[in-house]
Amino acid sequence: MSLNKVTASGNLGADSVLRVSKSGTPVLTFSVAVAERVQRADGDWGDYTNWVDCVMFGKRAEALEPWLKKGAKVALIGRLHTGTYEADGRKCKKWEVRVDDIELMQYRREKQRAAQDAPASPMDVYDEDIPF
Repeated sequence: MSLNKVTASGNLGADSVLRVSKSGTPVLTFSVAVAERVQRADGDWGDYTNWVDCVMFGKRAEALEPWLKKGAKVALIGRLHTGTYEADGRKCKKWEVRVDDIELMQYRREKQRAAQDAPASPMDVYDEDIPF
């Protein structure tokens, strides 16, 4: 049995790019900066940024393209995929995450902040449609 699952959160380093494959499938690519704390040679701690190349396919990719802009904070779950290509006569490998699920973290926070700032009435809190 093999396990191929990637979980990451970070910020987009640039706007996502939407293309269409030869077969007509929308393909969305983007890179996420994932920082980790590391101890340097001098003993001080600092951040090391890992750049994770990501790809999404289909209608969901198309729908998310306007939201995945530089600086957007996301959390994602996906699968690691290795591809090969040729550059200057040499074969090269490229690792990318094929995204299965993505959460737009900043937009939820902004929505929550707006909801906290708005005055709440009992009608907002209790809904008579709730069956319990």
